[in-house]
Amino acid sequence: MGGFLDVVQPIVRQNIFGFERSVINGVCRFEYVDWNVGEFDETGEGIGEYIVAVVPGISWRPTTQTVIRLNYRYNWQTDLLGNPPSKTAGFQFGFSSYF
Repeated sequence: MGGFLDVVQPIVRQNIFGFERSVINGVCRFEYVDWNVGEFDETGEGIGEYIVAVVPGISWRPTTQTVIRLNYRYNWQTDLLGNPPSKTAGFQFGFSSYF
């Protein structure tokens, strides 16, 4: 079970590097995924193993069908037994082209 909310807000709309109508966007994504919903049959305790993430970033859309995106991902992840979450972070780079 899980879900996400992706917010994309245009910041700059102008000719950039010769690409007419290109757009720079501020982006933020919130994620939640629970890999095991329910309780252990033996003990009745809740099953852990979920992830919560906040992912701010910036994207450039040189054309309507291409996106280059740089994100900073910060997430909390619990293990199966529900121990305190491990915290990890890192940069993500993405390139998408739709045709």
